[in-house]
Amino acid sequence: MAVVVPRFGPQIGGGIEALARMYALRLAARTPVTVLTTCAVDYRTWRDELPAGVERDGDVEVKRFRVPHPRDTAVFDAHSATVLPDGTRPSRADQERWMDLQGPNSPDLLEHLSAQGDRYDVVLFMPYLYATTVRGLPLVTRSVVQPALHDEPMMRLAIYDDALAHARGFVFNTPEERTRFAARFGRGGDAPIVGAGIDPPPASDPGRARAALGIERDYVLYVGRLDASKGVDALIECHAHMRGEMADPPDLVLAGPPAMDVAPQPWLHVTGFVDEQTKHDLVEGALALATASPYESLSIVLLEAWAHGTPTMCAAGTDVLTGQTTRSGGGLWFADKHQYLECVDTLVNYPPLRWSMGFQGRRYTRGLAWDAVIDRLCEALAAAR
Repeated sequence: MAVVVPRFGPQIGGGIEALARMYALRLAARTPVTVLTTCAVDYRTWRDELPAGVERDGDVEVKRFRVPHPRDTAVFDAHSATVLPDGTRPSRADQERWMDLQGPNSPDLLEHLSAQGDRYDVVLFMPYLYATTVRGLPLVTRSVVQPALHDEPMMRLAIYDDALAHARGFVFNTPEERTRFAARFGRGGDAPIVGAGIDPPPASDPGRARAALGIERDYVLYVGRLDASKGVDALIECHAHMRGEMADPPDLVLAGPPAMDVAPQPWLHVTGFVDEQTKHDLVEGALALATASPYESLSIVLLEAWAHGTPTMCAAGTDVLTGQTTRSGGGLWFADKHQYLECVDTLVNYPPLRWSMGFQGRRYTRGLAWDAVIDRLCEALAAAR
């Protein structure tokens, strides 16, 4: 089988690309897997940073293809402003240009799919958003799409209806994602919810991370790309408000690759990208793991926090994350900076409640076995084949 994903590799910190790698590595224990991807690392530019050609990632064959023309961010942003606002009806030509500008555009990858795509028993495309899926789907016969659909303006573009009509099947991360997809596209309402599994976390030492990163106080932790689209600016604003209202407030630690400028603050620790062990050390020692992201189809970092017994806080406007949190019993959610203050105050001043959330989160993740996840995925792939 093949997995088509815009970026791939251990250096891609999170999101659907991380899930694609989790799938590929585990599927490769059951069947030969080839990942078809680009040489890019940064989704904002799609600039070639890795060598084209074939490499191995464990048992997975990885074929990387060049992106001859990186994204022109200024032109893309300007065109998006004319195409994406609600209530507009952009022409087909405008939508095609928007997809061309968004990318990643890899003619060699598409040529491979055109010439070799039907030699694979089935091709899994992840996610729906990018040109690798929109341009690649019509080139193969047997395909499954993991959309990673968010409630975002671009999902309303008709160009996606045409592309997704070529898919034989779909798999989803959460019930909320499947409901949204079926309401928008009229398909997939009975498709399986595959989601993600979670491995038991490694032995962790919060003191090791604190010493290495200079963290001396209790802290709320964010893990992921530092990007306004992930709600990081809103999270910083909420935390700044909280600090003005609490007598002994915790610090905020942002762990992940930067995609935005963050003004330095004495209570703010920006670590940059951290390795897996450091990430687990930080999660283990956090008062809570927080995210204000408005666009998610699944949060792996919430699962990782619960596996450590660490409670979580998420944005109330994201039905996927509040749904995950409700099912786990492992955290709280907030709609604004005032509710964020209440969440942090509760976690600081009511330790038994914090411990209870951690216990419930850990119990929930023990039921998310990877073997069952891959069984569900294999059933969907076999049906499309």
